Amino acid sequence: MGGDGKAGRSYSVPALDKALDIVELLARAPDPLTLSGIAGALQRSTGEIFRVLRTLEARGYLAREAGDGYVLTNRLFEQGLRRPATASLLEIAYPEMRRLAEEIRQSCHVSVPSGGRMVTVARVENRGAPTFTVPIGFSMPVDESASGRVYLAFLQDDERDRRLAGVPARRRATLRARLAGIRERGFEVAPSPGAAGITDLSFPLFEADARPAAFLAVPAALRATGGRELEAIVSALRRAAERIDQRMARLRRPAGG
Repeated sequence: MGGDGKAGRSYSVPALDKALDIVELLARAPDPLTLSGIAGALQRSTGEIFRVLRTLEARGYLAREAGDGYVLTNRLFEQGLRRPATASLLEIAYPEMRRLAEEIRQSCHVSVPSGGRMVTVARVENRGAPTFTVPIGFSMPVDESASGRVYLAFLQDDERDRRLAGVPARRRATLRARLAGIRERGFEVAPSPGAAGITDLSFPLFEADARPAAFLAVPAALRATGGRELEAIVSALRRAAERIDQRMARLRRPAGG
């Protein structure tokens, strides 16, 4: 029998491979890419790429901007939000997020894991005070974000080990110790890696099997009261996460149970 590599190639669909290569390339690109730019980046001919581009554009996954540059639309993101579990979570989370934002006078958001990154899928701003907001669709590597570290901390040991295998060895021991601390206190609090003066806070939201599914987070712009304000935000964020978890648990409970 053939080896695994040959078996993998025999089941591949070339047109689908090209389409996914294009989507992944445009997801990373900071600017629109032309047909020739895409073909060059993927080391394929323009003839191979042209029909795939037209199909993706016709289905709404790509759009063309001025100068014939292609960009990825939000259609894939929207499809992900239509998953029943995600849609139910957001339906429950939004009222609690509005309540939380009003109480703490900060913005808040929900992130979910997607591959090796954390992606923001919902946010609520408090327009009554200057706050820091994270745009919907923003993503960061799992181990670099507060919500991503909470995700890793609450995974089962074997799955966490698989996730950490890709982290450089020199960082792995330090990260493991950090994850143990997150699991013990139940949340993450850390200076934001991308915004000076912002403290990132994140609590897990759980699946029925106690697996972390999503994360309620606040990028806190702390004011004059300092530590006391941070404690109040942590308490409010904890209560909001608990209310979301309780409502999700009731939704999953069988009728008459």
